[in-house]
Amino acid sequence: MMLSQRVRTIEPSATLGLNAIIQKLRADGRDIVNFSVGEPDFDTPEFIRAAGIAAIEGGQTRYTPVPGTPDLRRAVAEFVGAERGVEVAPEEVVICSGAKQALTEAFLALCDPGDEVLLPAPYWVSYPDEIRLAEATPVVVTPPEESRFRITPEHLEPHVTPRTAGLIINSPSNPTGILYDAEEIAALVDFAEAHDLWIISDEIYERFVFSGSLASPFSGKGRERTILISGLSKSFACTGWRLGWAVGDPSIIGGMSRLQGHTASNACTISQYAALAAVREPRHPDLDAMIEAFAERREVALKRLGEIEGLDTVNPEGAFYLYVDFRRFLASGEATTSFCESLLDEKGVATVPGEAFGTPGWVRLSYARSIEEIERGISLIADHLKVR
Repeated sequence: MMLSQRVRTIEPSATLGLNAIIQKLRADGRDIVNFSVGEPDFDTPEFIRAAGIAAIEGGQTRYTPVPGTPDLRRAVAEFVGAERGVEVAPEEVVICSGAKQALTEAFLALCDPGDEVLLPAPYWVSYPDEIRLAEATPVVVTPPEESRFRITPEHLEPHVTPRTAGLIINSPSNPTGILYDAEEIAALVDFAEAHDLWIISDEIYERFVFSGSLASPFSGKGRERTILISGLSKSFACTGWRLGWAVGDPSIIGGMSRLQGHTASNACTISQYAALAAVREPRHPDLDAMIEAFAERREVALKRLGEIEGLDTVNPEGAFYLYVDFRRFLASGEATTSFCESLLDEKGVATVPGEAFGTPGWVRLSYARSIEEIERGISLIADHLKVR
């Protein structure tokens, strides 16, 4: 019996696969500095946990409407509207089992077989396979090095064809940490409008902004063609709660809800009640303290990496990653994957190779670690590079 072509064309998640290897090494007694992890190392704040516990004890364990409880859809609409300076109706919101499900449903709702989606590189590891699941084609666009991975309409224009249907924007970015400003976003919206493209704007790292401010294509004239994706995982330290949302045109949101009705039904009811508490207090002191801690870690990590001669790091204005150019230290023909494997095997430092993000030669480091662990891990990287 053969798997479907749809499943045969997708690859396992590089980051989740690496995490499984790390867990096995730790079970075998290895001390691993894990710079590969894509989640905050903070516990979910108590006020969010308490709301989940209260939901369980209050018997809120049954099905909800497919697109989410009315209260949560209303609260997310108010939260998104306040953060982006627009009015949002509850009918423009669908609650999903994580932002990953929201993205997949959006591609399925927006793509026809044979469509093409413009995908700036480096990109988050799951975008290409989510697009392929929708029987569309990811068209990878890698900007020239002098742009520092900031995509512009000029970079995208040569890749537009009659089959081009959409564009992905991820700001703050995983893996680079770059943050597009309002002028850059406006230019991309103008480009999408000129070619009648929809935009998927992945804003899951919206609170992790350390330089400048969040600019969204959902604000202003880009709103009518934008599906905004976000959720609890990163900004609220709720990765395991699996709660995300998509916000956009009610007809598209309705289509996504119909898809969800036949796949997952509703997002976890308990998580929905926890989310209600979270989005009603997005500036809770516990959350602000987490962001402040990440800002300090960012400074320490940048300083320590800057002390290693030959490394070039993209300035991370947001998210919690450092994207580092290791090409100077690679042997002729050596893949970054092999370099990262040797770093893990010989020094016990886990990183994610640039091949996973569409840009070989680069490596992603997550600074979702304590300052002590960041300093120790970067020292081990420096030691490893001395013998290459």
